[in-house]
Amino acid sequence: MRFILSRTNDREVHSKRWIVGYGLLFWLISRVVSMILIIGCVAVYNIYDINPENLTKFTGNPETAKDIGSTTYTLLTVGLIAPLLEECIFRLGLSFKRWQIALAVASIPAYLLWQHFNHLTATSAVIYCAGIILSFTVIYGLTTNSFWLRQKECYFKSAVWLSAIAFGIIHVIAFSYYSIMLLPYILCVISVPFFAGCAITYYRINLGFWWAVGLHVFNNLPGIIMMISQ
Repeated sequence: MRFILSRTNDREVHSKRWIVGYGLLFWLISRVVSMILIIGCVAVYNIYDINPENLTKFTGNPETAKDIGSTTYTLLTVGLIAPLLEECIFRLGLSFKRWQIALAVASIPAYLLWQHFNHLTATSAVIYCAGIILSFTVIYGLTTNSFWLRQKECYFKSAVWLSAIAFGIIHVIAFSYYSIMLLPYILCVISVPFFAGCAITYYRINLGFWWAVGLHVFNNLPGIIMMISQ
């Protein structure tokens, strides 16, 4: 059986309903597996009177996420802005179309702008906006569609895997504390965004960009619900 990231042509052999169901099934099973790994890992740490959750303070935890900013800002970030901009950064460019790759690169300073929105000054706002415009202009102006088409022929499969792996690894920055001792726990936690990224990438290449955004929002729903209920 092929791993989900290798199923890049399912749209040619399966219906949209089948693809949606397969992606959701993978998401559900992988989430359960990750939760079992995390629970087991925490149990081992607890034997030695170590609480890795409190030590690392992962912002993906709803309780820790409340420290990011106001409730409205946090919910808007988790429920809409992060899914949209992260999908632009990590998966929009999988089309290998010039304007989409340019927009993907420009989304990086746009995301940084949003992250620092609560502490934004006029100078930093100008810098971030200039970064957005410059990033898009450079990529769009200095490359061609034929150039990116050649890259797709060579690197498409690698890009598909890289998008999911990078999406998982980037969540390491959401931890407030790092140490070799906590590495097993950190790896178990980032398995959640990695596997989610696999399912989202599968939707992106077989159904389209907005399906990926939709699954990303769905993936964040448990955290949103927990934040609202607390």
